[in-house]
Amino acid sequence: MLVPQDYRIPFGIGYLLGTFFLSPDLDLHFSKPSQRWKFLKFLWFPFWVFSRHRGITHVPFLGTLVKLFYLIFIFFFLYFAVLGVLSILGFAPKELLSFDPFAFINEFLKSEKGFFFILGLIVADLLHIVLDIVSSFIKRF
Repeated sequence: MLVPQDYRIPFGIGYLLGTFFLSPDLDLHFSKPSQRWKFLKFLWFPFWVFSRHRGITHVPFLGTLVKLFYLIFIFFFLYFAVLGVLSILGFAPKELLSFDPFAFINEFLKSEKGFFFILGLIVADLLHIVLDIVSSFIKRF
C-alpha cells in the first residue's frame, strides 16, 4: 500500500469523511453528503449560497482546500461564539479559556497525520471527480 502503516488511520478517516461528508456534491443542499450532516446541515448554508454545483468543489485539490478552510472558519467562529457567550454568562471553564484553537489547527496541519488526513480528503474528491467525468461521458452515448 502507498500509505505508510502509521498513517493509514488518519488517511482512512480523511478518505471516509471526504467520501461521505465532504464530497464535492456538498455544494448541493439536497445531496446525500449534505443530508448526512443531519442537524448540523445549517452550517453549510453559506457554502451553498456562494457555490454552484460542479463549480469550485469539483476542482481537484482546490475544492478540497476550500471545504477544509470553510470548516476551519466554522470551527473558529463557533469556538469564539461559545467562548464569548460563556464568558458573558460567567461560565467559561478554564480549559476552554486556555485552549488555543490557532495552535491546535496549526499543529494538526503541520503534522504528518494531518498531511495524510488531508491526502485522504483529496483522494476521495479526486475519485468522485473522475467518476463524475466518466459517468457524464458514458451518459452521452
